[in-house]
Amino acid sequence: MSLRHNLRVVRAVAAVDVRLTLREPLFAIAGIIIPINFLLLFLLFAISGGQAPIAVVMKTQGPLAGQFVQAMNNSQSFIIHTASPADAEREIRAGTVVAVVTVPQDFDAALNAGRRVDIPVELNNLNVDFTNDIRRAVPLSITSFYATAFPEQVVVKAVESDVQEHDTGYIPYLAVSIVVAGLMLAALLQGSVNAARDYELGTIKELALAPVSRLAIGLGKILGAAALTAASAILVLGVVILVIGVQPLHPLEVLGFGLLVIAAFLALGVLVGTLVRRRQQAIPLSIACVLPLFFLSGPFGPANWLGEVPGAIAAVSPLTYAIAAFQHAFHGFQTATQDLTVDTMVLAGFTLLTVALTALVFGRRGVGH
Repeated sequence: MSLRHNLRVVRAVAAVDVRLTLREPLFAIAGIIIPINFLLLFLLFAISGGQAPIAVVMKTQGPLAGQFVQAMNNSQSFIIHTASPADAEREIRAGTVVAVVTVPQDFDAALNAGRRVDIPVELNNLNVDFTNDIRRAVPLSITSFYATAFPEQVVVKAVESDVQEHDTGYIPYLAVSIVVAGLMLAALLQGSVNAARDYELGTIKELALAPVSRLAIGLGKILGAAALTAASAILVLGVVILVIGVQPLHPLEVLGFGLLVIAAFLALGVLVGTLVRRRQQAIPLSIACVLPLFFLSGPFGPANWLGEVPGAIAAVSPLTYAIAAFQHAFHGFQTATQDLTVDTMVLAGFTLLTVALTALVFGRRGVGH
């Protein structure tokens, strides 16, 4: 068959999918809303879990006491507010703060006289992550404060040499990773739902009996789902860029890798829909695929930091390469040992492989069950 004929087949299959999707807006809306909910859920988790809320009881207003509280602020490990002793005690009993740090009345006088100062820290050790944050960050704050207030007495000093040109906050880093997961989920949902719908409505019989290329059918299914996936992608990126304020350093990379990620997981979605053939099964299966891949692909830091076994699993996950590519597009740094060329090749190869598998499965299973 000629290339022109195959292109007409791709266009026709895509147009049919778009029309059928618009006739059933519930599934279309689900494919847009679920990725946005996914993004907001993980961002709320990150915002609530990034820094430990603590209350500081100031029994003195001396300059050294103020410097100490500032050192705690600079540690970027706390959300600090001052409170009276009674209010602080109520807050820790109610669970609204993780710790109460009390700056004693003789803080300035004792330090100026060279005497030891004990800083009471009342800790709610219910959550081990927050507990460890407090146990690490309070001593670090004391060391940082002392090095600033009495530099002549601190003879050991760390000299930092940064690998990256700039620091990146926890929320901006995680937000970019969640963008990739949101694109993946949107593409999986649209691709799998559109493919499974053909079996439910019986339209797959027309495609199977038509004298057309199976590859052209697979490409048409992918393009048909791409429109709504693009709408979801624009919403996800809009939230990250306009609401959270994470601006991409390389917008063209965001566009290019975004299209590549959508194509890769649309292809996987079409394969899933072809295998399960029911939308009620395709939707939960698509969602179930996202979570383990997301957590095993280095969303909180480079995948190389995960350890030997998780790192080996991450190495075969296409989401790992997508996250690395998007981190470079937004923040300008490379989080993996491979470069952007390898990221591109892996995602493109994954797309071609899933399209070929979809054509193979469709060709062997036909329209029967």
